[in-house]
Amino acid sequence: MPEPRKRKQMHERRVVEHRYNTHRWRKYRDGFLKLNPLCAECDDAATVVDHIEPVRLGGDFWSPDNHQGLCAHHHNAKSGREAHKRITYGPKAKN
Repeated sequence: MPEPRKRKQMHERRVVEHRYNTHRWRKYRDGFLKLNPLCAECDDAATVVDHIEPVRLGGDFWSPDNHQGLCAHHHNAKSGREAHKRITYGPKAKN
């Protein structure tokens, strides 16, 4: 009987976006959260700058129009939903 396939460790599965670990991003993030201090979903304190359209699906990394402040709870929920969506590439792809 064949060996069951082992899942990759989380750090092997994650897509690492190096721009999050730059001085420029941290400075931008702090400024954005000062201007948008409340979660877009629940009006608690926003702690995360979320990309509305994920960068891996073509969202602009630096566009303020593609950002929203979210609390950790709503950011984790949104990211979890996006991680399980089917990705369709091409013009006017609907997910």
